[in-house]
Amino acid sequence: ECLAKINAGLPEALWQRYQELVALRQAEQLTAETHAELLSLSNQIEQLNAERIQHLVALAALRQQTLPELMQSLGIQPPDYA
Repeated sequence: ECLAKINAGLPEALWQRYQELVALRQAEQLTAETHAELLSLSNQIEQLNAERIQHLVALAALRQQTLPELMQSLGIQPPDYA
């Protein structure tokens, strides 16, 4: 169950809309409405990523591994900024 939740990823429609809004931001074409939408989507993505980390921690505990050990065994690389 933990693995399924870890591997679920972001919904495609959410990710696609986020990328569209980021492109608008980079082109300096965001309206107040699209800016608010971008902030909302950013919060949703952050929440989904936090939940994924919680599932990683739970799986590490079940396997009696540290989080870095689990991530290495699953081939999950931490982001460059971490």
